[in-house]
Amino acid sequence: MGEGIGLADGSASTKGIRNPLRERWLVLALLAWSLPTLVAVLSARGTDSRFVAILCASWTAKVLAGVVLYLALSRGGGTEKRPWLLFGFAVALRLLADVVWVGTRAFGFGLAEAFQVVAHAFSYALFFVVLLWLMSTLRKEMVSVAVLDTVAVMLTSGLLVWYFVLGSGAGLDELAILARLARPVLDLGLLFLGLAALLSVRRPPFVVVMAGGLLLLFLANGAYLWTRVRGMYELGVAEVLWSGGVMVLAFAALRWSGEKVNRAEHVGGYGIALFWFGPLSPLLQYGVLLLWGAVGVGLLPPYALLGGVVLAVLMCGRMFEINRAMRRQAGRQEALARQAEGGRIMRELHDTVKQGVHGTSLMIEAATLAEKNGDGAAVRDLLGKALETSRETGHELSKPMDELRLLSGHAGDPAAFFREKLRQFGERFGMETHQDLAAPLAELSPEELRVAHRVFVEAAWNAAKHSGARNLRLETRREEGAFVLALRDDGRGFAPAAEGDGYGLHSMRSRAEEAGAELGVSSAPGAGTVIELRFPG
Repeated sequence: MGEGIGLADGSASTKGIRNPLRERWLVLALLAWSLPTLVAVLSARGTDSRFVAILCASWTAKVLAGVVLYLALSRGGGTEKRPWLLFGFAVALRLLADVVWVGTRAFGFGLAEAFQVVAHAFSYALFFVVLLWLMSTLRKEMVSVAVLDTVAVMLTSGLLVWYFVLGSGAGLDELAILARLARPVLDLGLLFLGLAALLSVRRPPFVVVMAGGLLLLFLANGAYLWTRVRGMYELGVAEVLWSGGVMVLAFAALRWSGEKVNRAEHVGGYGIALFWFGPLSPLLQYGVLLLWGAVGVGLLPPYALLGGVVLAVLMCGRMFEINRAMRRQAGRQEALARQAEGGRIMRELHDTVKQGVHGTSLMIEAATLAEKNGDGAAVRDLLGKALETSRETGHELSKPMDELRLLSGHAGDPAAFFREKLRQFGERFGMETHQDLAAPLAELSPEELRVAHRVFVEAAWNAAKHSGARNLRLETRREEGAFVLALRDDGRGFAPAAEGDGYGLHSMRSRAEEAGAELGVSSAPGAGTVIELRFPG
């Protein structure tokens, strides 16, 4: 009782990454279908036992498919309800067409053959829509590449079957050949998309079941085409595989149940290798045709040569789309990185304001107590410290705010921005400032400008607060293709080996490494300091 309810309802026990109950039902259904299928395969052709086994396997799969599909659709769907309902409707159309097909062939009744053609046409269209939606959800930037790859696989596979199977003594004209090729080639296209989703990193669990159902449908139409061309067709394996494929797809609908499909990272290495070197590789398949024509029959027929031209166009389009997809993906990753950096800056702003206001308020409270006690010297000292703390807080606040402006592109001309910052340091601390911006700062990316700004501000602050420098010089130049930003002061200097990564050098090095840059420090007691930030070319 509990298990029956768990299969049909939408309770929490039936959701999640894995559902042992649904998997158990799938295994039992496959056993119920595969046992009579095995009997049909082992029985001699034309015998009553084979006929009964075929009917038993086919109708067992049909009944189970109908029940499972009803249970799946009665759940109501989740966040991905629309594509899931389209998938379920496509399975229902295929089931209905299969029932009509077997009924027509086995018992001599059924609807017109036109109904089967229309039902299959709509089901193919819905399956392609759902699978392309699935690919766009898993890997949005690569969906156009998946479309081109699917068309290429269908093209070259169809050419192989046309040339080696249908074009060699079958006695069919072009329209008849295309009609015979339609279903197997379309099934192969669906199977290819299903395999592409299956080989994606972090694929949805239902994709495994769906790919199995699509494989059975492809094998069914392949077996039907082969037996019809060879004149060996009778009610048999094709009908059993059709029914089994529809049953497995119904279980895929139940396994999915409209739950959210999360974005996948990419196709694994096995998927890429299979596309270029596997049995479905368009280039290898067409290479077989070319090789056969070169060593065997000479010139290929016109349709094969025309197919080669179309394949070349598809491959060129694929290269273009991959480049465009990589640019879009890089842009998306850059936007995510900027968003993350913006979050970090906002947290830094919060901490800076909190600490600065708290420190200043404590000093003002202490000055108030000193005033009550009549200690004027302490009052002046504490107020001076409070003023200095507020200035330092303002300086710390300006750093993340300026970084946000640089990242967003709202800082204007980078050279003018850095000149203004240099001038502000000179005015505030009474230093002479100099500049030699030989290399345009506009050559740096927003991320590199952010890092250059942070290093510049830290180095200038150290020169003004700790070194007693009177002169501060900002330089930019090109050295062996690298962009170098340098800040020089004539302060008291220090011994880098003795100080280690003091004076904020550790923070500056970390910032530089974030952008793939190198930080160099040159200093000695009484000889000033030079901080160099080097961005590789």
